[in-house]
Amino acid sequence: MNKDLSVILDANFLMIPELEGVDIFKEFDRILDVKYELLVPKVVIGELEHIRKTGNSSESTAASVALKMAEDLKKVESEKPADDEIVRLAKETYSAVGTNDKELKKRLRGSEIPVIYLRQKSYLDIDGNI
Repeated sequence: MNKDLSVILDANFLMIPELEGVDIFKEFDRILDVKYELLVPKVVIGELEHIRKTGNSSESTAASVALKMAEDLKKVESEKPADDEIVRLAKETYSAVGTNDKELKKRLRGSEIPVIYLRQKSYLDIDGNI
């Protein structure tokens, strides 16, 4: 598929559908008027597996659902820690990032990387230019 934009997703973003009941895929189609590809760093898969094993009941379930969704997404090689890798990958590939992590959003904004996030626990919004 030809794409105009890559969107890198972090662990908390992939847990949105289960935790908040928001269909992130429909929301991407709604807010992005370009062709896009969703990417998941392999370190994020590791984070989700850890949450599935050690999180509370709702976190564990959300991580399981996120891992199932991630099966159909493109995985990218990455190292640890996850936030450093997400910033590095976004800069290298000129990507947007899907996250709700406050510290990561701050780092991304400082690097002028567009951030897609959950607003009012009901829909996705974009901070920055795509």
